[in-house]
Amino acid sequence: MGWWTNQHGRQLRISGTATFASALLTTMSAVQLMFLQDNADFQEYTGTSIVLIVIGVIGLAVSAPAFINLNAKVSSLQAIMGLKSISELRKQRANGDDAANALGGGHKEVWNSFLQEKGLKKR
Repeated sequence: MGWWTNQHGRQLRISGTATFASALLTTMSAVQLMFLQDNADFQEYTGTSIVLIVIGVIGLAVSAPAFINLNAKVSSLQAIMGLKSISELRKQRANGDDAANALGGGHKEVWNSFLQEKGLKKR
C-alpha cells in the first residue's frame, strides 16, 4: 500500500490542489522568462525561474493525469445521477458504482443515498 492508495477519498482534492499549484508555478515562471527577464529589476530571478518552471512542469506531469481522471469520474457520476429514467439508471449503475468506488469518501455516500432514493438499493 502506497501513500497515494492510503489517501482514498481525498485523492481528487489532493490532485486538484497539486495541479493548480503546478500550473500557477509554471505560469508565473513563464511570465518571468518571457516578459520580465529583460527588466533590470528582475534579471536576477531568471535562473530561479528556469528551475521553477522545470519543477512546475514535472508537477503537472505527475498530478494532472490523476486530476483529469478523477474529475472525469465525478462528471460521469453527476451525469448518471441526472438521468430520470429508472431503466437507464439500471444500465448505468455499474459505471456509477465504479466511479463512486474510485472516488470514495463523500461521493460514495451520495451515490448510495441516491440509489436508495430511487429504489435501486436496499438500506
